[in-house]
Amino acid sequence: MKYHDSMAQAQQKMTEVCWFLERYNLPPIPINYHTIYSYISKSHDALCEEIEALLAADEKLDSYILENLFSRYLSEHDSSQKQLVKGVSETIDIMDNSVDQSSDSVNKYIATLDSSLVAIDDADISEAKQLIADLIDASYELKGSQQHVHESLLQARQELKNCQQQLQQIEKHRHVDPLTGLYKETYMVDKAAVWAEQGKSLCAIAIDIDDFNDFNEKYGQAVGDVVIGKVAKKIRSYVQDSGLPVRTKGKEFMILLPDVSVQTAKEIAERMRSGVEKLKFISSRSGKRLPTLTVSLGISEMKEKEQDLKQLTASARHSVARAKLQGKNNVFYNTH
Repeated sequence: MKYHDSMAQAQQKMTEVCWFLERYNLPPIPINYHTIYSYISKSHDALCEEIEALLAADEKLDSYILENLFSRYLSEHDSSQKQLVKGVSETIDIMDNSVDQSSDSVNKYIATLDSSLVAIDDADISEAKQLIADLIDASYELKGSQQHVHESLLQARQELKNCQQQLQQIEKHRHVDPLTGLYKETYMVDKAAVWAEQGKSLCAIAIDIDDFNDFNEKYGQAVGDVVIGKVAKKIRSYVQDSGLPVRTKGKEFMILLPDVSVQTAKEIAERMRSGVEKLKFISSRSGKRLPTLTVSLGISEMKEKEQDLKQLTASARHSVARAKLQGKNNVFYNTH
């Protein structure tokens, strides 16, 4: 992002950014500073609209939210890397197809050569026996040569597969939250679009750690990060490969479950609630046991041909709010 501020304008904006970070208790790390500077400068409409919406909804801003905003709206590197990975993957697909076509062509050529040689009538061309023998020898020599080429192509294909696997790992790391190992919200949007094209129904489970802000203030962000990581690991253990676990905000998570009934989603959510409640946290500094943490969960359903991810996730978050109103540490599903 490039700015064209005068020295006086830049100084004024720096003051406003520092005031903003202090007001919302945000650490002055580069990503936070850059994101808020862009917001203060009104240099990105979509970014400004989303921050305004968060403030209007009285959402608690944290570094994770700002990192997510930075990644989606301001990170040119992220966009370039995505295009690079896509381009290389497409190139590999083209090369892989070429290997198939080349192998087919070689096999057809050899088959044609063999059939032509066999078709020659020795009785009519007796004087060409030596030539035929030479052609047969050449045919076998060509077969040997092409077999070597074929083996080389197979080796190249294996190398291409290895390269594809490496690219998949790069793509995965780009979409994974480093603290929790869960997917980022941007990946959830892409995956939901794929499921929508496949006509799959979706259930969403929104999860919020109860009273975590108070816990974080009392024991510190370092301890809070460890706790978030353990809670995320416990949540992920109940999903495995049947759904998509996502970290949407600092202490909030979202699970997308394709082609799963509401009843099954309720059972999964209840196991998550119970599993988190049983987690034990011990302070590495004092050796004392920390307070038990609980989660509130909300479930929403999106049936086939009702593919609106924003509506689905908003409904799940609304159900979380209802769960908290009912005393927290429970699962709520709105049947209406």
